[in-house]
Amino acid sequence: MSFAAEQSQFDLIVIGSGSAGSTTARLARERGRSVAIIEKDQLGGDCPNYACVPTKALLRSAKIYSLLKRANEFGLSPGDLDFNWAEVLARKERTVAQTGVASAAEHYRQQGIALFRGLASFEDEHHLRVNGRVLRGDKFMIATGSKAAVPAIEGIAECAPITSVEAVSLRRLPASLIIIGGGPVGCEFAQLFSTFGVRVTVLQRAKNLLPHEEPELSQIIQESLEENGAAVLLEVEVERLAKERDRKKVLARVHGQTRQFTAEEILIATGREPRTVELNLRAADVETDNGLVKVNDYLQTTRPHIYAGGDVSGPFFYTHFAHYQGVLAGHNMLVDEPRKTDYRVVPRVTFTDPEIASVGLTEEQALQAGRRVLSGRFAISGVGKALVESDNKGLVKIVADVGSGEILGGHIAASAAGEMIHVLVAAMTARATMTDLADAIYAYPTFAQAVRAAAREWVNARRQSQPQAIDRD
Repeated sequence: MSFAAEQSQFDLIVIGSGSAGSTTARLARERGRSVAIIEKDQLGGDCPNYACVPTKALLRSAKIYSLLKRANEFGLSPGDLDFNWAEVLARKERTVAQTGVASAAEHYRQQGIALFRGLASFEDEHHLRVNGRVLRGDKFMIATGSKAAVPAIEGIAECAPITSVEAVSLRRLPASLIIIGGGPVGCEFAQLFSTFGVRVTVLQRAKNLLPHEEPELSQIIQESLEENGAAVLLEVEVERLAKERDRKKVLARVHGQTRQFTAEEILIATGREPRTVELNLRAADVETDNGLVKVNDYLQTTRPHIYAGGDVSGPFFYTHFAHYQGVLAGHNMLVDEPRKTDYRVVPRVTFTDPEIASVGLTEEQALQAGRRVLSGRFAISGVGKALVESDNKGLVKIVADVGSGEILGGHIAASAAGEMIHVLVAAMTARATMTDLADAIYAYPTFAQAVRAAAREWVNARRQSQPQAIDRD
């Protein structure tokens, strides 16, 4: 049985068609519930349209171009080397089209899910308005995602900087670019544009790029970006933006001194903020905390029949995390025995070159949590794969409990870090110990051997620090 857009009452109404929302809708529909999805923008949410997919497609082109520029190292002569930015963009658009977003409306129709296009606003805890029409739902899933956060900087309206949304579709590369923000988004765009010859300057407020990562890994990324031609400045306080004819300016304090930076374009990459303002959550008695929708361990908001997941509620802003929450919310709202959230093992990847990937706690976080920890480290240059591929940048760092050998966190900078991290994801999920990790057989030559080597370094370091201790792994 299908549910048409003429219907006004549903078992479940999902606001937002991104990873969290579409997953919850599909699960509810599979269990025979009447479901409606409301979407005001592109179907599929930010990831396939403006974020993950287009940026990674562009970065893949940048990676190939970067390798071609090193062709002589591999005994190859590519001849005159150049790129066609219009063709790079065209490939990105073809990649986005292949994700299925173009046919999402038809898939909803086939699944029997009613689709409403427009802005949703709650009337009360069971009714919301879409384009002047009122819909009633027994349950709701708020999954409206997030948008680029634009800080309140003097002159920002006049200067009109771009965000990541515009950056993935620039029809012409600027000659120079200032990126305000050195988190994952800022670093990925610094990698992309500097590879294609743009003069990039990154202005980062924190004392490190990627401040949520291990400092020694962040340093590797900074050095790589600088080697790629980007200028990176840390501990920068941006004070004002200005525009002068076809140039844009940033006035900032760097280590206490006022400096001026000028470029053709400015990219704001200072984080994300949840999309909640237009929802009129107060009418439904749904509370927020610092902009995020408040949810409990079962993903229920302050109204038990209204759930939330993905970027709109956090705590992580990743597509795979939103999918996990969508699955859990769909399960919990339809069964008698709900499951609690478990965020112990949530990986993340920043697709610079080398990539940086992490899961679990950093060393500092583990110490702050009161754990007695030891970290095992191993340089990527020490494995055979690095030798044969002429790719020796990076480091593996694994944080584990000294007494039990429990793996608390894994952190990797390497060209294949996004793939390598899942060795640690699987180990942590299975609650394997560092000895288990060190004793496993790894194929040669692979970058994953650096994970085993880091685990062995940890085992050896613990034996030296506790020679009389009984190995409890």
